[in-house]
Formats: sequence, C-alpha cells, structure tokens
Amino acid sequence: MDYKIILPLKIRELTIAKAYRYIEAIQSYPGNWPLIIITGNIEGLSWDQLLEGITPLPTTYGALCFPELYLDDELLIAILRERLSEEVVSGIIKAINRGEEIHRLVPYSLLKDIEQRIPEILAGVDFEAFIPLRKEVKKLDEITKNIDIIDDIKLFKVGAFPVEPKTIERDLDRAYHVGEYLADLERTFNEVEEEELDILRVGGFVKAGMKLTDLEEELQCLLDRIPARRLTLMFTRVIL
Repeated sequence: MDYKIILPLKIRELTIAKAYRYIEAIQSYPGNWPLIIITGNIEGLSWDQLLEGITPLPTTYGALCFPELYLDDELLIAILRERLSEEVVSGIIKAINRGEEIHRLVPYSLLKDIEQRIPEILAGVDFEAFIPLRKEVKKLDEITKNIDIIDDIKLFKVGAFPVEPKTIERDLDRAYHVGEYLADLERTFNEVEEEELDILRVGGFVKAGMKLTDLEEELQCLLDRIPARRLTLMFTRVIL
C-alpha cells in the first residue's frame, strides 16, 4: 500500500479514538505553514479569523485532517449526570438539540473533564484528504464509486509547496516527539518553492473505531483510480 500517514506504525495501527491525542497534538499545532487552504465564503472574515485553523497530518499523497468530531450522545450525557443535576442536564440537552455548542453550555471545569475523556466517548469524525494530481480529473462522481466513506469531492488549483515523502520520513525518523517532528516539518516546508498543483479534496465520515491503517486502505482504493502525485503537503486548514 502506497498511501500512508507519515507517522509511526504504532500510531497508525490505533483506532481513531485511541489515536485522538496524537491527532489533536498535530492539528492544534500553530504552524507557520506557507499555504492556507480555505473552502467556503470568506467574505466578511477578519485576517485573524483566516489564520485560525488546523494543521493536517502529512501523508505520502498530500495531507489528511479531521475537521469535526462527534461524541456519543449517551456517553456524553452520562458524564454530565455525574456532575450536574438532572434539571441542568435536561436544559443542556434541549440546547444541544437546538444546535447550540456544548462548550458554551457547561462549566469550564466540566468541559476540561469532557476533553480529557474524548477518546472514551468519541463516536466518529469527519475527514478530509487533500491529494495532489498529475493532471486534472474528469467525472469526479465515477472515481469515488463504491468507496462508501467518501461523500464529498472537489477539485481545485492552488500554489502549493510540495515535498517528497522521503524527506518527511527522514524528519520523522530524526524526531524524538511530536513537537520536534512538526517543528522540523515547518522548516522543511518553508524552504521549498511554490508550484501550482491540481488538488483533489475528498471528505466524509468514519466511525471512531476505524483504525488509521484501515482509513489508509480506503483512500488507497481512490488512489488506484486517479493520476495522483506522490508529494506531501502541509498547510493551515481554515474551517469556516
């Protein structure tokens, strides 16, 4: 299999839930990447808002990120009931059902407890894979046929800063911890020249019990159908 997340195998063999701490450590890294990727309407957004984003996981074909987490409702409510009265919990449930965000509804101390227990209560995640191409792809719907995890696909051009995966793998081999690895990647990507690339972005939802290696296999099925370029990308992914 050629599509790999460029992380140690012991992490890639974990489920998404069990790998959550590693994923969060990477995605929360405030990297000074040479590229910002935004999909959606940016009209009216401030420059500060445009700089708020996540750092993706480097892969042998582009990059991969998990922009949205979904918690198990029953397990979340059970945690709330450990610390709050039934009346308060009932009010929070109603507010969540109206679309309000949980971090605005519960005390900070309880929110920190929930964050610590996310690996236990994570139900699923949205994923996005950004794959560089040798040439533009036609008939986008056909290339994702029978790949059930993909429900969104887009093609765009961007001035990117690609790096050979072997270089990234060397950075990984030299690093002793995630922070050092990301700092090395930051230096590496800020030393390369810009190149205009066709990028295929695919997205979808997967359960938290899926192993990262299983997700790699699903994305390999897509790679087998497209003219992908074996280049790693890193950027700030702004989520609107």
